[in-house]
Amino acid sequence: MADKDDDSTPIRVGLLGAGWFGREAHLRNLLSLPGVEVLAASSRSDASLRAALDLAGSHLRTFEDWRELLQIENLDAVVIALTNDQHHEAALAAFDAGLHVLCEKPLGLTVKQCDEIIAASESAGKLLQIGHEMRFQRLYQEMKAMIDGGAIGDPQLMWCREFRGPMRPGWRSSESLTGGTILEKNVHHIDLFNWMMDREPVRVAAQGGTNVLTDREILDNAQVLIEYEGGRRATLELCLFAPYGGDCEIGAAGDRGRIDTKNQALSLVHHRFDLPDRLDMRIADSKDDANFVDAAGRVDRGIRPELIHFFDCIREGKTPLNDGPSARRAVAVCLAAQESIRRREMVDLEEFCS
Repeated sequence: MADKDDDSTPIRVGLLGAGWFGREAHLRNLLSLPGVEVLAASSRSDASLRAALDLAGSHLRTFEDWRELLQIENLDAVVIALTNDQHHEAALAAFDAGLHVLCEKPLGLTVKQCDEIIAASESAGKLLQIGHEMRFQRLYQEMKAMIDGGAIGDPQLMWCREFRGPMRPGWRSSESLTGGTILEKNVHHIDLFNWMMDREPVRVAAQGGTNVLTDREILDNAQVLIEYEGGRRATLELCLFAPYGGDCEIGAAGDRGRIDTKNQALSLVHHRFDLPDRLDMRIADSKDDANFVDAAGRVDRGIRPELIHFFDCIREGKTPLNDGPSARRAVAVCLAAQESIRRREMVDLEEFCS
C-alpha cells in the first residue's frame, strides 16, 4: 500500500475499539479532520457499535472482531483503542496488513512486547505513533521549550502531583488487562518526565498500595522516584481517592529557576532565582482541542493535535514526536516502579531494558 503523498487524497482509517474512550476521544476527532475518512470501527459491544454509527453515519462499517476490520480493502491506517492487553496483538496484525498505526498508550505490557511492535513497524516500513497526547498540549510544549531554552538553567528536579477521583470502572480496575495502575494511568506523566529531562532513566524506587478502593485489583496510590543519568531526579505522587480540590501539578527546577504548571487551570508560573521576577502565563489550547472530558471530569486537550500530527507524519514521511522508542522507555520505567513496589526495594532499569 502506497503512502499518501497527495494531500487531496483522504487517508482512510479504521478504529479498533469503539468503546467510550475510542468514540469520545478518537472517533469524534477523526470525523472532524480534513483529509481523513473513517471507514470502519470495531467493538465487542453492540451498544458501542450503535453509538459509533450514530456519530459517524450509516456508511460506517462495523465489526465485532477487530481482526475482520483489518481485512478491509483500501485501508491506510488504524487507531488502536483496545484494552491494554490487546495492543501487542493488534499492532502486530496491523503492520502485517501493511497499515500505519496510532496505538493508544501503553505501547505494550512488557518491554519485549514493545520491542516486537517497534520491529514490526520497521519491517513493514509503516509509521508507529503512541498515544502520549500530553506532549501535544500547549501547556507542556511551552514548558518543554522553556526548559530547552535555559529558562531554569540545568534541570535537576521534576515532579508531578495528581490527586484525583477513581478511573472509570470496568476493565481499568483489572491488573491483567491494564498492566497495573502506574502503567495505565501514569505512563503519561513518566513520558513527560523522560521527554523534558532528556536523559536516560537509570533506577526507580517506589511505594504504593490499595488503601481505600479495596474493591479493585489495582493500586489506588503511589509515590515514585526516578533517577536519571547525571543525577537528575523526578518524583510522582498519585492518589485516586481524592476527587475534589486538586489539579495535576507538574513542575521542574534547575540551578537558575523553576516552572510550575497546573493542567486544568492551564497555568504556568516561571520564577528566576537571580532576579525577583515571576512570570504568570495561561497557556490555552484551541476550543477544538478541548473537546474530551475524562472520567474525573477533566478536559483532555492533546488528542486532536496528536491525531493531526499522526496524519501529517504519514503524508510527509516524518518520525512522530511520540515514537516507539520513547514509548518503550516510558513502559520500562512504569514496570520498574511497579516491581519496586512489589519488592520494596530500588530497581535498576537495566533489568527491564536489556
